[in-house]
Amino acid sequence: MSIETVITKVDRAMVVGLIGDLDLATAPEARQQLLRAVHESADPPVVVVDLLGVDFLDAVGIGVLLAGVVVCRSRGGDLALCRAEPQVLALLDVTRVGEILPSYPSIDAALAALAAG
Repeated sequence: MSIETVITKVDRAMVVGLIGDLDLATAPEARQQLLRAVHESADPPVVVVDLLGVDFLDAVGIGVLLAGVVVCRSRGGDLALCRAEPQVLALLDVTRVGEILPSYPSIDAALAALAAG
């Protein structure tokens, strides 16, 4: 099983698009790509994770997202999620991850929220 990662630069932010299931099998690759984007971002890092292509997320996948936000915030930056599918958004809400790592309806909304601080 694999996950596809598409990383693009938008102004000074990195947008990481994930396509596939974010679970135990794909977490190491997703984590590696997410942290690569964080380290390639401007300083301080500004990263948006686009979850539109993620149909399934488990606890290990949540750990990948939290690792990304921890590294971003430790370097004075931040990370936001966007375009999460309803089932993924429900899991983020029930686990209360959404309180730490909000999800926005679009990439532009996530970028604007990060810019506003």
